[in-house]
Parts: sequence; structure tokens; C-alpha cells
Amino acid sequence: MHFFEKFCFLLSASGFYWYFYLMETDDILFLCRNLSVLNRKNRLKDLNFLLKRGETWVILGQNGAGKSQFAQILGGEKIDFCGNVEFFGKSVLVSFEKINQAIEADRQDDAYISESDFLSPGQKVCDFLKGENLQVLDEFMRKFNVLHTKNVSIRHLSTGEIAKILIIAALCKIPDILVLDEPFDGLDAKSRSELLQIIENFIDKKIAIVMFLNRIEEIPARASHLAFIGKEHSLLTSGKRDVVEKSEEFRRLSHFQNERIKEIPPQITQNPQILCENYVVLKNVGIKYGEKIVFENLNWTLKKGEHWHISGPNGCGKSTLLSIVSGDNPQSFSNDIELFGKKRGQGETIWEIKKNIGIVSTLFHRDYRVSISVLNVVISGFHDTIGIYKKPDLSEIYTANRWLELAGIKNAAKESFANLSYGEQRMVLILRAMVKHPPILILDEPCFGLDPFNRELVLNLVEILASSDVTSVLFVSHHEEDVVRNIKNRLEFIPSKNGYDIIERRIN
Repeated sequence: MHFFEKFCFLLSASGFYWYFYLMETDDILFLCRNLSVLNRKNRLKDLNFLLKRGETWVILGQNGAGKSQFAQILGGEKIDFCGNVEFFGKSVLVSFEKINQAIEADRQDDAYISESDFLSPGQKVCDFLKGENLQVLDEFMRKFNVLHTKNVSIRHLSTGEIAKILIIAALCKIPDILVLDEPFDGLDAKSRSELLQIIENFIDKKIAIVMFLNRIEEIPARASHLAFIGKEHSLLTSGKRDVVEKSEEFRRLSHFQNERIKEIPPQITQNPQILCENYVVLKNVGIKYGEKIVFENLNWTLKKGEHWHISGPNGCGKSTLLSIVSGDNPQSFSNDIELFGKKRGQGETIWEIKKNIGIVSTLFHRDYRVSISVLNVVISGFHDTIGIYKKPDLSEIYTANRWLELAGIKNAAKESFANLSYGEQRMVLILRAMVKHPPILILDEPCFGLDPFNRELVLNLVEILASSDVTSVLFVSHHEEDVVRNIKNRLEFIPSKNGYDIIERRIN
């Protein structure tokens, strides 16, 4: 930008303070003044922020406060806002939305080829990364342990693996500003450590880094600045780390404790009668995509009343296993699998399976794209549908409202689900999965995108459901601190020479 133009912008945007600040340093990369986001909820408002080269910011806040909106603006995304915003360097964003965009683009390329009656194999990772800086690409892929995925289709990667690929693509661009919206969510412990090391290397290169986090324990030791966006959708406090950590806002965030919930709304619909004791039986099950073997020779049984914590690295097959249980994996028909006493492929419909299951996963969240009210999303859990296709009865409306009240979001009942933040949507989908007290509750990274308040609330609700004799819980988390006391059994995917060994640790 020409000096005179820069001077006029700063003068009109922020008065002489900004101008004299710029005269003192050439290191400013981004600034905004009186920034407000224009949408129905007008979440982010009156935000003032200045980012300099070499600074590493961590921005905290509750779900729905506007963190992701600010991340989009910092990342140069198109979003309606008012106020003054100016960039003095190249910015790159990695976020949940970017992950979803990559997968959606791959889906749109999945055109049906009528001549050969085959589906497109999808875009390979090497094609997705084509055009990136090849000198550093392999180095980052090696550090993130995803070099083996270069010739794998995007659609066959786990959420954590896709997140790694997008982070690598961002790093290859060597940006002036690197914006990471919840970069550690979905990554296993080893990958989180690797990413932290890479971030520290970029700190040494004087690149400005802005991370939006929900977990205080994930704040890098070398973060120089902190900020907190409150319920009022503006910065409550911001500045150098040592100053902000002494503030009352930060103290409340790091030491809060929810009042524990002791009971949940009762079951209003009778679950289908299940006569068998073994809900799921897998015998020598193997799943592979092309040449990639996900797992093989898996023998495992889920008995009525059991709860399991399923753990393992990104890409080991945890979500694939859960897709077998939920009836969503087409390879189930070529394996010896029993669900609720019936062998797969003997004429049962997907709806006969779904009526016994409640599910939350990143894939399901991605697929829930209908624009209906928050209340109707929760009610759809009674009918195992995405959306509502018949008029709900009064008991369903009443019970769904009680669940929303329990989660502290009843005031959003009439809001469009599509207008909520990612974390708010996740919370609503968790309520949807729980509302009918299903025989099996599948929670695949349920705390993905949740702030500390909602994370603690979810773990509390799962604990109550797991203490009943109605629901068996299958729980996946990469964070050992996400503990549900009632879940004792563990199914662990452990790396081995030939992929992964699956170790069963059953507590009788």
C-alpha cells in the first residue's frame, strides 16, 4: 500500500494513535477497528485488534462468542462485516470449515460414471497438495507421519489425517500470518506434540501466529499474547500473556466448575425389544480401501450394559469400526457381523439398525446440513432422521425443550441450526443422540469443538446415561482428560509392524 494511502486509512480508521504506532514500527501485519460481523445474531462486535510480526496469540472464549468469525476475518475469508480492517501480509487459515470444504469438494467430484457403473475414486492427497512448495512438503508430511497418504483418496482419511494435510498445505505457503482455529482438535497426542514443535519453529521465523483454542491446557508455552472473547461477543481482555493470566476473566475461565447434573429427562419412547445379550458380534472382520488395509481379523463383542473407551492414533480405524456398528459401512455385508442378534445382510433395513442407535461423529455432523430449528434437530433424534418429516407430538416437543434447558441453550430453540457456531451445533447434535436413551450411544470425539463449560457438561451427561441399564456407550477421544468414570472397558489400536494390533481390555 502507498504510504499516503496507508496514512489516510489509519487516520480515518483509528485516529492519530494508529498512525504514530505505525511510524514506530514496520512490523504490523493486521489491524482492525470497531469490527462487527453482520449476520442474524451479530455475534462479533466492536472489536479492536492489532497483530505484529513475531507475535503468537491464543484467543479463548465460549462456544458462540464469535471466535471462528474472527478467525475467518484474520484468515482473509469472505465474510460480511463493518468496521475497518487492513492486512500488511499474506494470511492463511486452517479451520473446521476448511476441512469440510475439502471433503465437500471431493464429494462434488464423485460423479457417477454410467458407462462403467463405478464411482469416482476421489481426489488423492498428492493432487490436493499439487502446487505447494515441494521443498518443504515432504519434510512436513514426514514430521506429521502422513507421507504414506500421498496416494490415498481424501475421502479415505480420518478427520485427524485431513486436518494434518490442511495444516501442511498452510505451512507450505510460508505465510506472514498463520491462523489456526482449534488446530489440536481431532489430533492424537503424538500429532499434537508434533504440531506444537512445528509451531515453535515458525515462532523462531518471526511469523505471526494466531490460535483459537477451547482448551487452556493446549496454550503453547511460547505464546506471547492472550485474548478472551466473552458472551458479549467482544474482547473482554487482551494483551501480553503475563498480564492477561493475572486477569479476573482468565482466572474464572481456568478455575470454573459446573454444578453437576444429577438427573436427565426420562425416556418417553419405548426402545425396540432386544432379546439378545450381545448387541454387536464381530468375527474375523477385515476392512480395506483399495490396497490400504484398515484392520483385519478383528474379533470383538459388545454386550448389553457394557461401555467401551476406544482409543488409538489418527487413521488407525476407530471411526471405521464405529461405522460398522452404526450400519453405515458398506463392507459390513462382506463380513461376519451380527447387530442385535441378526447377521448383516439378512434383509434388515438401515432404519431397523438406526432405531437402536444414537450417534455423534464428525462425519455425521458434516452430513447434518438441513436448515431447521435447533428444537427440531433435537426432536429428529426420536425418528433417526436428518430433518423432520412429520409433525412431532407434544411429549417430544416438551422433552426436547427439557434437554435444551439442561444444556443452557433453550433460548436458541427457534434459531436456525445452520446459524450456530460449530461448537454450538456439536452440543445440539449430542442432545439429539441422547434424547431417546438409545440401546447404543456412539460418541466419536463428542468434545470436538466444545468449550470447557460444554465439555464438562457432556461428560456429566454421558456418565448419567452410562450409569443406567438402558444405554451402552462407545466413546472415542484423543484426550485422556476426557474421562467418563463409568466407562471401564478399553479397546486400544496399537501400532505394529503390519499396521495396528487391536487390544481388548475388558473389566468384568
